[in-house]
Amino acid sequence: SYNNRGDEGIYVALRTHYPVLYNYAKGASKMDRCILHLRNPLYALPSYASQRFEHINDIPTHTQHAPLEFWIQWRDKNFVEEIKNWAKHMQYWVNNYDNTQRKRIVISYEHLIHEETGPEETAFIADFLREGDGVSTVPPENVPCVWDRVVNYEKYAGNNRKLINEGGKTRGMMNEEEQHRWIDDGDLRKLSSRPNDLSNLAVGSTRGGDKVEYIFTRHQLQTISDILNMLKEKYQAKGNEDRLVKILDEYLVEVGEKLREASTE
Repeated sequence: SYNNRGDEGIYVALRTHYPVLYNYAKGASKMDRCILHLRNPLYALPSYASQRFEHINDIPTHTQHAPLEFWIQWRDKNFVEEIKNWAKHMQYWVNNYDNTQRKRIVISYEHLIHEETGPEETAFIADFLREGDGVSTVPPENVPCVWDRVVNYEKYAGNNRKLINEGGKTRGMMNEEEQHRWIDDGDLRKLSSRPNDLSNLAVGSTRGGDKVEYIFTRHQLQTISDILNMLKEKYQAKGNEDRLVKILDEYLVEVGEKLREASTE
């Protein structure tokens, strides 16, 4: 996480929202490769709104969906800035890390969690990580199992994942040993591949309560579409960003469907 400074040089990767959020980590200066993780703005913005709702109300992260009323107020106040931030973040990593020299890969959140594409997306990440100096990953044949354990964590909950109550707020918790899935083996940085570790992989979001359908106005949907289309055309013109363009095109299709629905209401 970007909360860890990374000074020790023992981390395989550091998570950051830079340049939108400035979380300085000294270790980042030694890292010249990146994985750009994209999510459709239709869902990235509402997820961030829920995080802000949790923060404002002192609720543990990833435990509560923001109410629709909060979403609408937050959306109308922050939409313009946040959709610009989404594009700013994407362009920074694409422009500064060359994918043709294996300095960057792009992955889609939607592909990563989907049953059909998730294991393949995970294998793509593992292959990229394996190219790093001193980094070892799980064997390719174990990747589907790792993906299943992480994404479908709820069906493996049982005794491996305890729900505890913090001030009346239930959330999934892991101890420090479970959170650190890497082990330090001399000069080798390795992602854990032991069977016992697979039963305690990091849990995902535990946001509870009724799921909310977070809507955008027609004008906001059109703005999202315009920005995605601008980005698609920009990187399509480079001729070497096929994977990124495909992801943006998928997002455009879904936004287009929302626009058509809005037109008939």
